[in-house]
Amino acid sequence: MNLSTIPRLIDVFLSGPLQLLISSYIARPSILHYYMAITGLTNILYNGHNFLLFNSILKQPLPFIKPFVDLQNGKTQLHRFYNLVIMYPIFIIVLLRVDMPSVVKVLFLINIMVGIVYNLYYYLSVYKNL
Repeated sequence: MNLSTIPRLIDVFLSGPLQLLISSYIARPSILHYYMAITGLTNILYNGHNFLLFNSILKQPLPFIKPFVDLQNGKTQLHRFYNLVIMYPIFIIVLLRVDMPSVVKVLFLINIMVGIVYNLYYYLSVYKNL
């Protein structure tokens, strides 16, 4: 197993399911509820796909995911920019406004902070190498 793919497993087994769980604490029907649910599901599917791809289980990206995959760096820079400018600010709003158990709130806060640092680091380091 390629060690650089471990963050993808964390997204598949922790971050995505956490986002799905948090969506259950948001009143339905609401845009935030669906946003969190869709984000959790796509997080699991996208990162599961990339784990299989970068560990050579898949030989090439699936056609519907190919535009979103950078074969050298995983995510495209546009994807990282979206995460930093749109997704994480929405997550912060959810964290501050949605009533959820304290343990879930702390896990979500950690998830947000690690995600921002991770995406910002790779956004800046990949950008510097362009």
